[in-house]
Amino acid sequence: MNLRKQFYIITCLTLFLVLLSPVIYGKQSKNIQEFDMSLVEITDPYYINAFDKNVEYLLRLDPERLLVGFRAVSDGLDPGSTNLFAKYGVNLYGGWEDGWSLLRGHTMGHYLTAMAQAYKQTEVADPKLNQEIKEKIDYTVEQLKLFQDKSTNGYIFASPEKHFDIIEGKATGPTWVPWYTMHKIIMGLVDVKKYVGNEIALEVASKLGDWAYNRTSTWDDFLQRKVLNVEYGGMNDALYELYKFTNEPKHLAAAHAFDEDSLFNFIIQGRNVLVNKHANTQIPKFIGALNRYRVLGEEESFYFDAAEKLWAMVIEHHSYVTGGFSENECFREPGRLDGTRTNVNNESCNAYNMLKLTRELFRVTGDVKYADFYERLFINEIMASQNPVTGMTTYFKPMGTGYFKSYGKPFNSFWCCTGTGMENFTQLNNSIYFHTDTELYVNLYLSSKLNWKEKGLVLSQQAEIPNTDRVTFVIDNAPKEKLKIKFRIPEWLAKGYDVKVQLNGEELAKGNMVSYFDVERVWNSGDIIEITLPMEVQVSRLPDNQDVVAFTYGPVTLSAGLGKERMIVTGHNASEKPTIPKGVNIKDYIIIHDSTIENWLENIESNLVKTPGKVEFTLRNTDEDDNLKFTPYYLEHEQRYGIYFSLAALDSSEYQRIILERKQRDKKEDATIDVVLVTNDQYELVHNLRGNSSGGSHGGYNYRHVHGSRTGEGWFSYDMSVDPSVTNFINTKYYSGDVGRTFNVYVDDKLLVEETIRSQTPTGFYDVMYEIPAEWVQGKRKVTVKFANRGSSYVGGVFDSVSILKDFNTNADMDSIIINGTKAQLTGNTYTFKVTNKDNMVMAKFTPVEKNTLVYLDNVLIDDTELRKVVLKDGITSINIRLVAEDEKTEKYYQFNIIR
Repeated sequence: MNLRKQFYIITCLTLFLVLLSPVIYGKQSKNIQEFDMSLVEITDPYYINAFDKNVEYLLRLDPERLLVGFRAVSDGLDPGSTNLFAKYGVNLYGGWEDGWSLLRGHTMGHYLTAMAQAYKQTEVADPKLNQEIKEKIDYTVEQLKLFQDKSTNGYIFASPEKHFDIIEGKATGPTWVPWYTMHKIIMGLVDVKKYVGNEIALEVASKLGDWAYNRTSTWDDFLQRKVLNVEYGGMNDALYELYKFTNEPKHLAAAHAFDEDSLFNFIIQGRNVLVNKHANTQIPKFIGALNRYRVLGEEESFYFDAAEKLWAMVIEHHSYVTGGFSENECFREPGRLDGTRTNVNNESCNAYNMLKLTRELFRVTGDVKYADFYERLFINEIMASQNPVTGMTTYFKPMGTGYFKSYGKPFNSFWCCTGTGMENFTQLNNSIYFHTDTELYVNLYLSSKLNWKEKGLVLSQQAEIPNTDRVTFVIDNAPKEKLKIKFRIPEWLAKGYDVKVQLNGEELAKGNMVSYFDVERVWNSGDIIEITLPMEVQVSRLPDNQDVVAFTYGPVTLSAGLGKERMIVTGHNASEKPTIPKGVNIKDYIIIHDSTIENWLENIESNLVKTPGKVEFTLRNTDEDDNLKFTPYYLEHEQRYGIYFSLAALDSSEYQRIILERKQRDKKEDATIDVVLVTNDQYELVHNLRGNSSGGSHGGYNYRHVHGSRTGEGWFSYDMSVDPSVTNFINTKYYSGDVGRTFNVYVDDKLLVEETIRSQTPTGFYDVMYEIPAEWVQGKRKVTVKFANRGSSYVGGVFDSVSILKDFNTNADMDSIIINGTKAQLTGNTYTFKVTNKDNMVMAKFTPVEKNTLVYLDNVLIDDTELRKVVLKDGITSINIRLVAEDEKTEKYYQFNIIR
């Protein structure tokens, strides 16, 4: 059946359903309801500050600057090529809203949603602020309506409609993700209707819904697949939300055009097709799927199943201890988490969308696992993403040890995560409590006040978890009828300790509990419920490396501060990322003393000890005793940190592996002129990927290749930066399993090398370096690197990345050996130090001239950034020292004699 017929049938059926009931909920749905945000007041000072900082920022934004792109388009102009200030007296904002950005306009949708939520939250608490917010919302919506009134088809946007034609293949030119931006705009308008009651917003959204229907109803199956192959946000979700207000069959049909059933089917079957896909592209699709189920009911349970299975897949195979996920915005191999800990993990938009999906799954099922995960993600990802001083939010939250959080700028970033950040901190109170007709769910232990007007219940909660394990509830005003209150029993409870529940000082229950503890009775004003929820340090290990661990205490992930030295950020596509500059030494491992790793972890309460009166923990029986201080990660700001640390025994093979991998990573980063991560859509877009290749994943690496062709016309290429002042190399990775494949590598269409894949390493993967002749890069800033057929063979696969590197350093010299603070003397290649006391050991530091040089003492690779204990013999203690330069060929040998 073609898509146009499907639209016609859906429209007719939907009209019949609408006549019966505007919104139908699934038969198995618990239909758990949210509270109006005006009825829940947060009283925790830290969370109040988070809300206040966010609202202050929202009110600093000038609606005119957010509107001017829309204004220009309504006048038939392209904001990207128009002097807006000369025409309108106002410019676009910077960053992703600027003229160069084809995502401009996305912030408008986030702004409308955030302002609408802020309006609802201040409706009772602060009438003056509430009115100020409303005036800005009303003005913005009125202007959007004026722009729409000038349109012949209901279209409003901050870029010309041609961008949607380009996505459909009906026009040519550059574009990004216009449907993604349209999702934000429609959802923002619907939220203004939902929270503010603004009918004009609904009118504008409805006309945009009609516009979407008129476009999507022309798609055949091929065109639908083509469009949905480009990120479209949660267009299905936005249009289902719109339909709840309009009951317009066309809006329902348009929403369904964005339901990616083939993807949903794979996930339901348990096929993890997420690998290498852009993570934040995927989650909103499943939020929309779940919304379809909520709207149409049990006959659409396929969509509920898809959302449920996706949630489980992400949690079980892709998530870190904080609940966050993604590396460089993408899903990686299932269970490959240590191998993908970097400075670009855990995009904040992912947490925003996963929180939304989790919340709605809870509302449908009532399953406590969703409430448990919501708490983990809410505290350790959402609350961790905002700077409490500036109110600005993060793009990434690195899981690589030694990095730090970097925050957007108020008027020059406007990343996707800036927008979702606006929304996050105006909805902090929306999931503390839920209800049915007869039950109240307490899902989050967060100081707050609930006014359930319908039942006549006023409930106050005082909670300071993780500072204390006791939570107190007071019935300030009691309902007349019996009411069941369901208190969540968290998954993080200390093992072997009892939960205690008291009512007015008398014990109601004590023991090991799961899920919820229900108290059902006729309540009295002044009733006090006290719940004790024991906490303990718990260990989280990574599936691909069990010796890499993180620690939690109660609901909070712990991190250790690692200093503030040279906290420099660098550009990353259109955002930014934190760095560890040359000369900044980060120790990302912990040496265990006098125990095995397993025994040390089994006794974690004795080995990670709480400071009395603080949520602070220090190590015992390690080389970092009393040095590292572990505190709640969500409070970690403006310094380097580590969540995950490798555990190792001194001089063990694991210890040496950690050092070697760090040195190799650092030397490559220092030598990198340019890099493209293969199959990463953003990197490949920036580097102008061309050709007829395809991508995949194997052995923990992404790859790109071209199938063998009789015509010999298979190829792909990247445009890459070079530096004519140095020797330039092409670096990439091949797989021995492709042995025998033959292809050529070109630079600006000049043949550089005829390559044949060989069987080389035990793991199957090996790196290659191709030197580019100096005259080929002379006077150039970029070259085109092309991989192409030689005969009918496959091209590649090319794995992991393609880099342009400068030559590795050949300096293998020792800079100094310091013994107990004093420099050893060097004569020739022999260092000598005399010990004048009777100590049987000294502390030594062996420092090479170049930081990435490998230092071996008696064939043991050491960490040259750390002091090392040397046990002395009587007479002369001799140590053989070998240094290996970055090029892994140049070596230098020294003798070190300590005379005692």
